[in-house]
Amino acid sequence: MKIENFIDPVYKEEISKIADKTLEEIIKDMKYRKIDRFYITKENYPIYVINHLEIIDIFLNNKLFLPLEEYINDNVNIKVVESERHIIDTYNFLRKNRMEYAPVVKNNQLIGEVSFATLSLKISFIAIKDPLTATYNQKYFNVLIEEYNEISRELGIIMIKVENLSIYESIYGIDVVNRILIKIANLIRNSIRDVDFLFRNDDTFKILTFNNAEITMKIKERIENRLKNFKSCELTVQTKVVGTQVPEISPNIILAVEELEKKLIEWN
Repeated sequence: MKIENFIDPVYKEEISKIADKTLEEIIKDMKYRKIDRFYITKENYPIYVINHLEIIDIFLNNKLFLPLEEYINDNVNIKVVESERHIIDTYNFLRKNRMEYAPVVKNNQLIGEVSFATLSLKISFIAIKDPLTATYNQKYFNVLIEEYNEISRELGIIMIKVENLSIYESIYGIDVVNRILIKIANLIRNSIRDVDFLFRNDDTFKILTFNNAEITMKIKERIENRLKNFKSCELTVQTKVVGTQVPEISPNIILAVEELEKKLIEWN
């Protein structure tokens, strides 16, 4: 994941156009435009940024009268991030240098900035996501199962197993298998609510829905009907769907998960 996919827009001006402006004029312009950071560039490459800390320093040291160019020449250039840099590497770079944000450049041109807060949220999101289908992963499923034991709510659990994926992979290749999984993930996603949780672990999808038994079984039936005669890449793909309800059908969530997984294994 390249960092250029996670950048925010910035306000910038070429030093050649504003070199003679005083810092007071620059700050007034920032206030007028309601921006937190003002990037100064040279041939569209960032050479300095004025932020709230800089503004405090300017006021405390009575530098409002200074021309921008003179002020910049007395200070150190800013650190930049190349657009090709990986998101994890960029996160570590910002963390190591204790930076809240950094300008991002591509072919020596400023294209935006990235913030530490944004990357922290994104990396947390990645840690619980299946990169192929954009569903949640098994790790997050386990976390929610543990957390559910601490609350008292009805919970529906549905599992969908995709059959013969290893055979399809050996004959047609992993790309065909991936397309099958993505298509099924989208079908299931369109069969549940936005507030329901969809997970994938290898060839099995799992759903957690905070509903009563009647609604959970209706969701299960809807998915079963939509998966009948399911085809992808001109292949008819078989699936198995099981479901239960806590506490109406199964007494607790751990037992419910074990029962459903056992059913899927017994059907093989």
